[in-house]
Amino acid sequence: MKGLVFDIQRYSIHDGPGIRTVVFLKGCPLRCLWCSNPESQKDSIELEFRSSLCEQHMLCFGICPHFAIHPDPKVDPPRKIDFQKCTLCGDCVQICPTGALHFIGREMTIGEVFREILKDVAFYRKSGGGVTLSGGEPFAQPEFSLEILRRCHQRNIHTAVETSGQVDWDVLQKALPFTGLFLYDLKHLNNQTHLEYTAVPNELILSNLYRLVDSGARVILRIPLVAGFNMDEEHLQSVGDLAARLEIEGVHLMPFHQFGKDKYTRLCRPYLFGDQKGLQDTPEGRALLDQAVRLVGRPGLKIQVGG
Repeated sequence: MKGLVFDIQRYSIHDGPGIRTVVFLKGCPLRCLWCSNPESQKDSIELEFRSSLCEQHMLCFGICPHFAIHPDPKVDPPRKIDFQKCTLCGDCVQICPTGALHFIGREMTIGEVFREILKDVAFYRKSGGGVTLSGGEPFAQPEFSLEILRRCHQRNIHTAVETSGQVDWDVLQKALPFTGLFLYDLKHLNNQTHLEYTAVPNELILSNLYRLVDSGARVILRIPLVAGFNMDEEHLQSVGDLAARLEIEGVHLMPFHQFGKDKYTRLCRPYLFGDQKGLQDTPEGRALLDQAVRLVGRPGLKIQVGG
C-alpha cells in the first residue's frame, strides 16, 4: 500500500501532546481561502518554483520537452511554469543545480512511513508524545491513514489525527479504535458562510463531530481565527456554547498568519488573503485575539491559543 506524503516533521511539539512525528498527507476536500498549506490540497504530486534559490542558469528551459518553462529568466515567479503544458516529467527538477524547481509530494509505502515513525519512539515514551496525521485531510487517503493508525496502536504509540471532518462517517468509525485524539477543525457554524469560504457546506462536518463525541472519542476543537470571516461576537459565543454543550475537552484557537503566503507564489496560484495582517502581528490583531479567548471561554473549558 502506498500513500502520497508531502512532509514528515520530527520532534514537533504541536499537533498533540508531547514530542510528536507529524505525517502530512496530500489531498483535501476543502478549499479554505486562507489555507496556509496550499500544497496539501491537490491529491497529486505538484511542481513548485522557489525563486529565491534560482540562479537563472536556465538549464530547465533547455531541457523541458514541452516548453512549459518561461524563456525569460527574470519573469515574475507566478509565470515561471505553464501548468497547462507541464506533464510533471521531472526533467527540470533533476537538472536544476540549486533545487529551485522542486516536487511536492512523494509516494511512500506504509513501511517507509513507519520506519520514520519508529526513529523517535524513545522521545514519544518520555514526553507522552506520539504520531499525528495531518494534511490536507488525512482521511482523503483513508486506507493508508487507517493502516498507519492501526500499526501505531499495535506498538502502543499515541495517535492523533487533524481532520476537517469532511469525511464519510464509516472512515471515522473505523479510525475510532486506533485514534487517541481527534484535532477537529471547525471553520464556521453557519452553513452558507462555511460554503462561501471553504467551497463545502458544514452539515457533514457537524454531524461527524456529534457522532464522534457520542462515540466517546477524545476531541479537541480547532477554530481558525480569521478577521472578517468568523471572529464576530455572535459566532465566537456560539462556538463556546457548542463546546460546552458537547463537553469538548478543549478548544484551540488558531490565529490567522502569513506563514504560507510564499507558497502560493511558488505554486503559481493567487492568494486572496495576501494583504491581511497576521492576528499576532499588530496590536489590533492581538486585542481581537484576546477578545476571542474571552468570548469562547466557558467554566471548565480549556482554551489554548495555537496548537
